[in-house]
Amino acid sequence: MKAVLFDMDGVLVKSEESWFRAVRDAGTRFRGRPVTREEFDPTFGQGTAADIPCFGLHCTVAELDAFYVDSFTSHLDAIWVNPDALPVLQAVAAKGLERALVTNTVGLLTSRILDRAGLAAELSVRATADRVPHAKPAPDLLWLALGELGVAPADAVMVGDSRFDRQAAAAAGVRFFGLGLDGAVRLESLRELLDHLPG
Repeated sequence: MKAVLFDMDGVLVKSEESWFRAVRDAGTRFRGRPVTREEFDPTFGQGTAADIPCFGLHCTVAELDAFYVDSFTSHLDAIWVNPDALPVLQAVAAKGLERALVTNTVGLLTSRILDRAGLAAELSVRATADRVPHAKPAPDLLWLALGELGVAPADAVMVGDSRFDRQAAAAAGVRFFGLGLDGAVRLESLRELLDHLPG
């Protein structure tokens, strides 16, 4: 094993409430009525391009991404930072393993979230949704991260918490460690990851 790929939302931070508020507001702006919690909950983490048909929004992906940046930024106060995130990222580096972020969030928002969480310095390699043709569950983000790390799929693991993460890892040929989710390894806390790493 040479690298660990981390999903951001649900693994390092939890920004579901912030995202709900942004998506709710997008419904008001782009379809004339807010997206409800019942609509939002089963779709969380799917990516901007999927949000448009799912919620019946009348906009382009670029327009929705721009709206999300503005709206989400106003709700950063609702983000929860996993207290295990920083010590685990530092421990992974201490073991001599590469680290990368693989997220369906666009780059600008990712930077703001990582800054808010105090994790920006730990994750210089960031595969974000605006850098690939297809977000998770497609494998594009993982392949981008692996390419920038110079690591083969067989030499990496991905830590994620959603079916989109698990499907993307499978499509990329990367072992999947599920946080609260079944995978090659199931983790009940992020700190348990360290028990499954070499070194």
